[in-house]
Amino acid sequence: MRTSALLTSLASLPSLLALSVPSLYPRSYTDISANASYCPGHPAPEHIQRQIFSGFVNQLYVEKDVIGAFNRYIAFNLTEHDPFDAQGRVANEEKLSHILRHSFDNNIGFIHVRVNEANEEPIALADIYRMDGTCLVEHWDVTQARPANATNPIAMF
Repeated sequence: MRTSALLTSLASLPSLLALSVPSLYPRSYTDISANASYCPGHPAPEHIQRQIFSGFVNQLYVEKDVIGAFNRYIAFNLTEHDPFDAQGRVANEEKLSHILRHSFDNNIGFIHVRVNEANEEPIALADIYRMDGTCLVEHWDVTQARPANATNPIAMF
């Protein structure tokens, strides 16, 4: 009797293995709707954080959709380290620049941009973001102006 029950159980094993296994993550990050937010953050592995960060860079710097990018990717209580900016997402929604390159590693992403303002020399800006799971929660930036006596013709860019 026990042998037949064991054989019956083993026979049903392939159909059990074919069942859909729930994801280890709370939702599908690659199929999130255009209006949904990644914040508040949910746990996510680095490869998912990298995809999310690339989406943020594209929406903010390529599509120039500042409000949409901030609403989708930036924590409402963003910790801002720029000494001239106020804390929070709303105070930082009006920044746009030309992206040169970006990278992401170990929950930190950076964006190297060229800031062009009318009647002024362009400056180099490095935006640095820290992610908590799926949400960008902290921001630093470093700026560099081209010195008047610069000798390198490709300096900064």
